[in-house]
Amino acid sequence: MLKNIQIILFIAICSTYTYAQDDEKWSAYFSAGVSISNTGSGGTFATTSYPSIEFGLMKNNFAAGLVLGRGSFSDFQVDYLSNYFYEFKSALYFGSGNLQPYGLLGIGGYFDTYRYFIEYGAGMYYSFDKIGIFAQASNWDGIWYVTPGLSFSF
Repeated sequence: MLKNIQIILFIAICSTYTYAQDDEKWSAYFSAGVSISNTGSGGTFATTSYPSIEFGLMKNNFAAGLVLGRGSFSDFQVDYLSNYFYEFKSALYFGSGNLQPYGLLGIGGYFDTYRYFIEYGAGMYYSFDKIGIFAQASNWDGIWYVTPGLSFSF
């Protein structure tokens, strides 16, 4: 199953990478966000929200990056490496101008475990020159999240 997911992700990244090719240069970006879920009764913001940071490269309408984050805001007193995750993520932006919708696809896992996940979804990005804000809805590890965030491009 994981091998099939990796093959699908590889094909998606290669096809979007091909789409991003031309004479423009790659630029770097950094973003931070909080993925917020509503998992029903008993869940609190601290237990159902995942903070993360992302570093990556973008060119034209394509971005690819590495996401690092923590499984929740709760229980920092007893912390384990398995509370943290990594993800390789790509996004394809549509249109031009300051407001751009985008689709995303990623694959990741939790450190010190054999637990892997995929993420897919869509969002909106608004740029103020080098600084941008975004909001996205994505299915991540089988749960739907809304992620607001801030980004900076170099």
